[in-house]
Amino acid sequence: MSIWKAIAPLAVLLLAGTMTQASAAAPIPCAEKSVSASAIRSTTDLEAFVQCAYEYVQEMGFEEARRAFHEDARWKSGQFYIFVTNPAADGEHPRTPLVFGADPSRAGTPWGDLTDRFDTDLLEEWNRTFEFTDRAWVYYGFPNPADALVEPKATYLIRIDWEGTSAMIGSGIYSSDLPGTCYAEQVNAAALAAEPSLETLEEFVRCAALEVESKGYFATLLMESDPRWSAGSIYVFGMDMTGRQLFSGHPIRINGEPVVEWGREPKERFNGRDMVDVAGTFGESYIYYHAIHPETGNWHRKAAFVKRVSGQGVPLLVGAGIYLTD
Repeated sequence: MSIWKAIAPLAVLLLAGTMTQASAAAPIPCAEKSVSASAIRSTTDLEAFVQCAYEYVQEMGFEEARRAFHEDARWKSGQFYIFVTNPAADGEHPRTPLVFGADPSRAGTPWGDLTDRFDTDLLEEWNRTFEFTDRAWVYYGFPNPADALVEPKATYLIRIDWEGTSAMIGSGIYSSDLPGTCYAEQVNAAALAAEPSLETLEEFVRCAALEVESKGYFATLLMESDPRWSAGSIYVFGMDMTGRQLFSGHPIRINGEPVVEWGREPKERFNGRDMVDVAGTFGESYIYYHAIHPETGNWHRKAAFVKRVSGQGVPLLVGAGIYLTD
């Protein structure tokens, strides 16, 4: 069994618009958008990061670039790092990472078998892609170093001449809102309640939104009964675009009315601002308000994150909230 068949059983399922394809326009020079590894938050950031690495090689030379990519914090942080590889084997030059920021000891060691779940050699596919373009996005499954779980990943590559060898320089990013990342044992209400944070809240809501999009009407019962989506003060709710509640994990709920803790006239709660319209317009939004904490019986500050989705072709909002600490 190949290493890819062992570690990448996932299909790389990409939702429309989740990951941006490489633009046909000229790349933005690094001077106009320089991004370090620790600052990457989007595919746009990743493109700029790889472009900067490409320009760094041209400016500083191969030896300094190799050292920097392996050692400097600008070029490596968590899941983000620079690698350079020659994708095509020709007998004298086996397919080898020439630079591998995640683990410098791998540099110079042949990749070996990289067959993906589609029975395609990954590097050969990269090489085939470069018959059509000098820069491209490629998609596959790869273990996320943060949790060792195989997750969908998109890598941005640019063709580069590396010490006389035709090679590719690139970096990859994991998507946080694809089915392959929504592991129930990691993303659940109990985990969010134990360590509440806005970042974890967003992940929780996005995974709930995926359930609603994939299961449609049947997700409503799931969101109200499955303990994955409700624990203590944490619960998922759904609204139509008029603000009427469609489902909720809150123990007190009247579907067809506004979210229970927003009151019967939510606009009055938010000084006349229609928060449902705001979230629907922007696709997602934070909403801040006061609510009675069920564990203390007192009013506390709360932040909810809501995301617009389509359930069986009908637009609706899926959300959840956490109480903010003082």
